[in-house]
Amino acid sequence: MNIRLRLTLWYTTVLMLILLIFGTAVYLGLSRSLITTLDSHLQREAGQLIGGMKFEAEHESEEHGEDEEKKPSQQLELRYRPEEGVLWRVLDDQSRPLIDPGHLAGVSVDPAVMTSGYARFEYANLPNNTPVRLYSLPFVIEGQGAGVVQVAESYEHIQEVGYRLLGLLALGIPFTLLAASAGGWFLASRALNPIDRITRAAQQISADDLHQRLNLKLPSDEVGRLAITFDQMLARLEDSFERQKRFIADASHELRTPLTILKGDVEVALNRPRSAAEYRETLEMVNQTTDRLTSLVEELFLLARADNRQYPLQFETFNLAELLNEQVATLLPRALSKNLTLSLDTPDTLTLVADPVKLARLFLNLIDNAIKYSNPGDAIQVTVAADSGQARIEIADTGPGIPPQHLTHLFERFYRVDKARSRRAASNGSDTSGAGLGLAIADWLAKAHGGRIDVTSQVGQGTTFTVWLPLEPATWYKTP
Repeated sequence: MNIRLRLTLWYTTVLMLILLIFGTAVYLGLSRSLITTLDSHLQREAGQLIGGMKFEAEHESEEHGEDEEKKPSQQLELRYRPEEGVLWRVLDDQSRPLIDPGHLAGVSVDPAVMTSGYARFEYANLPNNTPVRLYSLPFVIEGQGAGVVQVAESYEHIQEVGYRLLGLLALGIPFTLLAASAGGWFLASRALNPIDRITRAAQQISADDLHQRLNLKLPSDEVGRLAITFDQMLARLEDSFERQKRFIADASHELRTPLTILKGDVEVALNRPRSAAEYRETLEMVNQTTDRLTSLVEELFLLARADNRQYPLQFETFNLAELLNEQVATLLPRALSKNLTLSLDTPDTLTLVADPVKLARLFLNLIDNAIKYSNPGDAIQVTVAADSGQARIEIADTGPGIPPQHLTHLFERFYRVDKARSRRAASNGSDTSGAGLGLAIADWLAKAHGGRIDVTSQVGQGTTFTVWLPLEPATWYKTP
């Protein structure tokens, strides 16, 4: 069962329940209102009858032996006659007729009316099966008499109205449900058509062709936002796939180059017999190439574990100033060998809660990068300060700088501003790894600590990398 049919059935079912409840409420409410109106009319007529009563005394003669005694009796006179259509009679306290036009002949009198002394409504049927609403009202007129007034009126018109209403509901509800079902199906189709279009478009998109987009011109509603979100997801997937392909291609290229060099060195050594010194020189070159391969594989493995969130941080409290002093001291000989000035400006103590091993690698990559691409005579300045609850570490150099179009790509894997420059740096004795992974690793390490790396550069004037690290990282950054 498709969603269109389910929506229509649900809509129809809910509407049917609403109509049934509404119809029942209307029927009961109308019937109750009409009966209440009828009861009010009967009460008014009974009250006026009692108000129009007048008892007159009469004397009747009865012989008792030789004596003749006169006994008084009561004769009822009515000064009000009920409206036409109202059936009535007046009975004494023994349920005997005082005045009976014969309207209610055959209708029995409940003795409880006289004994209880309370008025009551009831339903009754005349001998001709006419249904009536009967109202019995006991009365007592002090010094004159007592009895009960009964008034009744047919409620056939109320029944007829009820039957007509039931007939209208019986015809109207199915018709309304049928029309509502058709309308619900139409509206569900209109609402779900864009989803069908999204489905058909999505079926045409494959992993090898992620550049396609839905580009559906839809209102800014739930479905419209779904289409936009789907296009944005495709864009992210395309970017991810492209980066993955580029990553694989770059990794293959970076691995192939040292392997080719390694194979060439070995083949040259095996081409003819050589002296021990020549073999040693070849082995040293092989060792250097192997170190480059090892470093590259370690960096690739590190990034792979980072992508899979399998590289937990070990947080502890330490002095950031001491850590940077150690890194600068480690890299100072290399800077001096290139005739570079490497200096550190830091307070004596700057306490940080972080993973010192990971941060040591972060700063090593950034300072090493500055040394690698600086020219002889340039200066590299490392500055540390606390700023609004964060540690700010600046690595600034006076090197050749980076063109603006490259700044947004610096932290992408295997991205290098100038591959030719990298090769020149390698030939000048710099680190020959140059795979373009150092900045990517540094960026990931900063983000893993809840920080970030900013970069500014001007061609010919130098480059500044600014690392921001929270002194007290948020709880969710901490790994048990």
